[in-house]
Amino acid sequence: MSLLDNFPHECTIRLRTRSAGTLGGSKDSRTVVQTEVECWEQPASAKEVQDFEKRGYAVNTKIYFTTDPNVTERNEILVTKRNGVAVSSPDLIDVVTVAEPDCTAGLGVAFKVMCNKLTGGG
Repeated sequence: MSLLDNFPHECTIRLRTRSAGTLGGSKDSRTVVQTEVECWEQPASAKEVQDFEKRGYAVNTKIYFTTDPNVTERNEILVTKRNGVAVSSPDLIDVVTVAEPDCTAGLGVAFKVMCNKLTGGG
């Protein structure tokens, strides 16, 4: 069995919508669009961090999916399980890029999403 058949993590994907607040500011609401999505979160490499910094974006993690998760920069991800164990307080992970196909060391193709993990706040 290859890793692509059994990613070790599971996540929930939410859509963030901004609307006008009652006092003239803005407020964000979140809607769950996908649950129990198999994924694999990995730290971003130093080169990936540097490449995105040159473009003015902060990234510190990447998440692989077996199929295109159809996310945009308006989505956020919560990793809810790691190796079959529920995460009691998942970190909030902001999506920075749309999913791109990524060849993963001969194991096949996964879809990689570059993200910025914000500790806490899930």
